[in-house]
Amino acid sequence: MNYKANTWVTLSIMILTATLMTTLIGCVSKGFNRGELKEQTGIVTPTYNDTQIKGEFQKKANLPKPFKLAVYFKNPPDEKKNTMTEWRWTEHDKSIFEGLAHEMKAQGIVSDIFPIVSSVVNSDDLKSIRMAAAKHQADAVLIIAGAGQIDRYINGWGWTYTLLLPAFFVPGSQAETVFISNATLWDVRNEYLYLTAETEANTNEKYIAAFGKKDKDLVTEAKSTALNQLHDELRKMIKGTKF
Repeated sequence: MNYKANTWVTLSIMILTATLMTTLIGCVSKGFNRGELKEQTGIVTPTYNDTQIKGEFQKKANLPKPFKLAVYFKNPPDEKKNTMTEWRWTEHDKSIFEGLAHEMKAQGIVSDIFPIVSSVVNSDDLKSIRMAAAKHQADAVLIIAGAGQIDRYINGWGWTYTLLLPAFFVPGSQAETVFISNATLWDVRNEYLYLTAETEANTNEKYIAAFGKKDKDLVTEAKSTALNQLHDELRKMIKGTKF
């Protein structure tokens, strides 16, 4: 019985080691696809012909002073259709830009603020968002969008995982996260673009294989940094813009 038990233990260790080695071989850094991330936020636009470009030049700033502002947070990319890990906008995220809007109101730039909920927007395309803003009687709409990716891989200490036990106390795993956020301010009536801003936040964390953070938590950290940077960038741009 002891011989059979020892044989099974040895065999189990061999199988576990082989599985772990296979995992380690596959756990190399893949990098980030920033083009895909920007496409998800709507920053990348389709090609237009000369007539359409000429039409854009004919659009003029048309905001009353002060103007009514709607704020819309574009829905996160569909996890099933993109390589994006799951995340959601939080009330804290929204409060950052609602606070900025209230600053604009205190400065006499904005008269009223209307947050737009996704349930009243048929689609995340610009025309649908403008329609929802028009229903709120808003003159302009501020659209906030974001997307992120995580790159998990084994660092220089990862080889110790082949000994099995170090996987519980050696930080041989690494997770790099990137989150891109952007904001655009549009005229609801004529689709005139007043300003646009973009920020990128990167985080890098070493962790013990058995106790790593969830993807959702890693993205949340990077998202928070990116949004705070975006807030500061918008604040500067608004001060220098004549509406």
